[in-house]
Amino acid sequence: MKNGRCPMCDSSEIYANTDVSFSVNGNDVSLSDDMGREPLVFSFVPYVCMNCGFTSMYVGDMDDITNLPKTKGWKKVT
Repeated sequence: MKNGRCPMCDSSEIYANTDVSFSVNGNDVSLSDDMGREPLVFSFVPYVCMNCGFTSMYVGDMDDITNLPKTKGWKKVT
């Protein structure tokens, strides 16, 4: 989606909005666990295909996820 093509229908009619608000905390989504640890906070950018409606969200600032692999509970998907 970020490259301007829909992975579902191959359309190039992709739109994104960095200013849209879609959660209680604006664009920030807080990921927390039941252990009382400090939550991770990310800003996401939604992308929508105007042809098929497929929607995807990407982290807005990749620096926000630098420490994710070292954060307890996060495991690489294999």
